[in-house]
Amino acid sequence: MKSTLLILAFFLFGSDLLEAQNLYPVVKKNKWGYMNSEGKMVIGFKYDLAQNFHEGYASVALGNMPCLIDVNERRVIDSGIYQYVGSCSEGLVSVMDYKFNRYYLNTKGKVVLTLPKEIYDARGFCNGLARVGKKVDVVQNKFGFDISNLGYKFAYMKKDGTMATDFVFDDGDDMDNGLARFLQGTKFGLIDSNATIILEPSYEFISSFNEGLATVNKGGKFGFINTSGAEQIAPQYTYAKEFNEGLAAAEQEGKFGFIDTSGTFVIAPQYQDIRPFSEGRAAVLYQGKWAFIDAKGNYIYQPYFEEAGYFNEGLCPVKLKGKWGAIDKEGHILVPFEFENIGIFEDGLAEVIYKSINLYVNRRGEVLPKL
Repeated sequence: MKSTLLILAFFLFGSDLLEAQNLYPVVKKNKWGYMNSEGKMVIGFKYDLAQNFHEGYASVALGNMPCLIDVNERRVIDSGIYQYVGSCSEGLVSVMDYKFNRYYLNTKGKVVLTLPKEIYDARGFCNGLARVGKKVDVVQNKFGFDISNLGYKFAYMKKDGTMATDFVFDDGDDMDNGLARFLQGTKFGLIDSNATIILEPSYEFISSFNEGLATVNKGGKFGFINTSGAEQIAPQYTYAKEFNEGLAAAEQEGKFGFIDTSGTFVIAPQYQDIRPFSEGRAAVLYQGKWAFIDAKGNYIYQPYFEEAGYFNEGLCPVKLKGKWGAIDKEGHILVPFEFENIGIFEDGLAEVIYKSINLYVNRRGEVLPKL
C-alpha cells in the first residue's frame, strides 16, 4: 500500500518536484548547467551562459543567443528572438530585439508592454516601478561655444507603461522595500514607490537601507537617515557602515568602533577595520589579525585570522595561511582551509573558488557538484 501511494505521488506531483528545489548555476569547460542543493546536476552542461533563477525562471544563452527557461527547463522565451533577456521580476521580463526595440514579456513569453523607441534601457520591476533610461543631448558651453554631447536621463515607469516620473534623474536604483536612491548632478536623494521624492538630492552618498537606516555622506562626514529621509544621526564620523543587530561600525580618528542608533559609541573605536554584527558576533581587525567579539566588546576568539566575513546560518568564512575555510560559532572548522575564496552561506551552500574553478561547498565541507 505504501509503495502504491509513493508511485501515485510521483505521477501526481513528480513534474513539480523540481520547481520546489533551489537551483545553482555551475560551469564546466565553458558550458553551464544547474545543480540542486545536494550537488546533483539536474540541468546538464549545455548553455553558453546561465544566470540565477528568479521567481522560477532564469536567463540563459544557447548558441550565444539568450533565452528564458523555467526550473523544468521549458523554454519560455526562445533563443534567436531577442538579443537581451533580463531576469524575471514581479512576473515580467525585460527584453530587447535585434532592432534595439525594448519590451516587457510575461512568464508565458507574451509581449505585454512595448516601450517607446527612445527607451534604451529598461530594468526589472520592483515595488511596481521600473527604472528606464533614454538618450539625450547634453549641451555645455565651452570657450564660448555650445557643445552637444550624448548623455542619459532616467525615470520610473509603472506596469501599465505610463511614466511615474519625468526623465529628470542622472541615475537611479531599483526600488527596494519601497525606496530607491536617485542621482541628480553629484547629489543623492530618495524616491518612494509612489514616485514621490521624499528626500531632495543633498548627500554625496546614500547607502542601501538596513534595519530602517541608511548611511549618508555630507561634506566628507558620515551619519544616518531613516526611511522618511530625516537625519537620525547627524554626519560626524570619518566613515560609517550599515546597521546590523542594532549596531553600526563608525570610524573616529582612524579607528573603528560600534555605535547604537543614538550615535553613541558602545564599543570604543580601537580597531583597524570591522565587519557587521551577525548572529551575535562581529569580526574585528586588531594589530593586523582578525578576531571575533560579542555585542559588549568581549573577545570570543583572539586575533588570529588573516581575513574574515560574517556569520550566516551558523557559519563564517575565515582565511588562514592564504586559504579560506569556514568555522562555526564555537570556532570549530567545518569547512577546511583549501579554497582561494569563499562566500557567505545561504540555504546551506556557499560559493567557492577551488583550484581556480567556481564551485560550491556545503556545511560538511563537501565540494559540489558531485561530478
